[in-house]
Amino acid sequence: MRYSCGSAYGRVVRAVAAATVVVVGILPASVGRAAGGSGTGEQAGAPVTFTRDVAPILLANCVGCHRPGGIGPFSLTTYEDARGQAAGIAAATAARRMPPWKPVRGHGRFRNERRLTDSEIALLARWTATGAPEGDPADLPAAPATGDGWQLGTPDLVVAMDTPFRLSAGRTDVYRNFVLPADLDSRRWVRAVELRPGGGGRVIHHARILLDVTGTARSLDAEDAEPGYDGLMLDHARFPAGHFLGWAPGKTPVELPEQIAWPLDPGTDLVLQLHLLPAREPVHVQPAIGLHFADRPATLTPVSVLLTSKAIRIPAGEPTHVIEDSYRLPIAVDVLGIAPHMHYLGRQVEARATLPDGREEPLLRIDDWDFNWQDEYRYREPVHLPAGTRLRVRFTFDNSTGNPRNPTSPPVTVGFGPRAGDEMAELMLQVLPVGDPGVLARSLALKRARDDILGYQSLLRADPADHVNHAALAVRYLDVGQVALAREHLERAVALAPDFPDAHYNLGGVALAEGDTAAAIAAYRQAIALRPDYPEAHNNLGGLLTATGALDEALVHYRLAVRFDPGHAGAHYNLANVLLARGETEDAIRHYRLAQEAAPDDPDMASGLARALALAGNRA
Repeated sequence: MRYSCGSAYGRVVRAVAAATVVVVGILPASVGRAAGGSGTGEQAGAPVTFTRDVAPILLANCVGCHRPGGIGPFSLTTYEDARGQAAGIAAATAARRMPPWKPVRGHGRFRNERRLTDSEIALLARWTATGAPEGDPADLPAAPATGDGWQLGTPDLVVAMDTPFRLSAGRTDVYRNFVLPADLDSRRWVRAVELRPGGGGRVIHHARILLDVTGTARSLDAEDAEPGYDGLMLDHARFPAGHFLGWAPGKTPVELPEQIAWPLDPGTDLVLQLHLLPAREPVHVQPAIGLHFADRPATLTPVSVLLTSKAIRIPAGEPTHVIEDSYRLPIAVDVLGIAPHMHYLGRQVEARATLPDGREEPLLRIDDWDFNWQDEYRYREPVHLPAGTRLRVRFTFDNSTGNPRNPTSPPVTVGFGPRAGDEMAELMLQVLPVGDPGVLARSLALKRARDDILGYQSLLRADPADHVNHAALAVRYLDVGQVALAREHLERAVALAPDFPDAHYNLGGVALAEGDTAAAIAAYRQAIALRPDYPEAHNNLGGLLTATGALDEALVHYRLAVRFDPGHAGAHYNLANVLLARGETEDAIRHYRLAQEAAPDDPDMASGLARALALAGNRA
């Protein structure tokens, strides 16, 4: 029997949702530096010119942001553009504010570093000091083809909002989800994703791009009069395995090698979740997403390793508040990329690996964290780490008046959360397992449960009467086998909010763990009474009724489960099993097919369909 749990778990994980805003991929090859750090004119004693000496530096390091439609405040794609900004270019590069490249030298070797040499900085200063001459137009290097403003060239598929969303003036953060159907007739493998924020880019704090195969997002969108629908937790949408798709100011779009591209199937909707900042006046938001496809299927599946703390509590006035996390690798891995994330109180992040023989491998260090210039960093060569390696990360936060980016004045105590005024401490590594990936997956699942438990405990210390967080903590206790603690917090949640259906649903899971089928049935019935369109509760109740022989009633609840969640693979599978046992083979085959469409990589779905087809053939 296929019992469901993940959706309800996501439904109660309200406050500790990781709104990470990074993508881990291989950065595209940048334009080569034809100037090589000093132009040929400089070598020959000739004047430094834009076309021969300056343009190659700008193309390699600046025009990704400073271009029409880019996030830079002005364009640097032409001589006229650059001449008007010559003094600012010289000053910003001399101070090493631009180009924005945060990693400290010697802590990881990364692709496409936007780090100017001393000679390049001096060359830009001389060009400005000599009047910013243009030079011979024949010396101008060819600009990369951007494809109508896209940094990676014209996408194979563009999905965009048909109608802009009007963000009203206000003082609170807004989480809004927009459904962007991918019009495909066959599975495609995505090697690059680029988001263009459009005119509303200044109010987008960050974005996440998820996949929905259930149709739930479309239904929620249709129920809302405005484009999109509200909500932070999306239990109906997910990221591709081993990938985290997102955007933040200053982020560079990435291209993956074909071996680790991710699959996109027909009927899948992209769900673009935007965290929108308060605006003093209405803003129209209408981003677009460009997808670039690989020529062949992927052969490798990466894994995301997340180092984090959700028990953040940064005292007001504290200038150097340190938060650390570590994780021991159970198998060897090759690290492909690394991506940190903090908010406005972040000051420094340092990651390193301690190998089993005691040697230290520096992975990343940033001493001047700036939310507006966060990025992902791809290693030039994969970093091999043997089994037993200890990954460590150290985050430093500044919640004092000396932090010019502090969003509150005077400072206040800040805890974990996804809002701009909250804080986060996350470091994601994209790795390829060298060994049994199942061992790594199980180990990481336990780590996630531990991180969530610590986070919810911290939140409940701050607000003991939060019934949602009591229920969420209970679910994580249940995940790690702490059944008594799970029951304690669920009963507390019900006492605080008797009409909270998720608490009753998860009490059903506790009763199952305790071996009390009757109590589990009663708990699922109560959850359905409070929320009749609860697909997970219908599915689980159907499973228990099937086990007790009440097949007619079980069929009713399975049918309700797939009605309320058409993409619920487990409910289709369970329904098909009962139909097959009752001799309704054709209807069973239909639901096995729907189960397989919803979970194409699950062998149970394929074997169920094969069993039904074989039975139908024998009867024929």
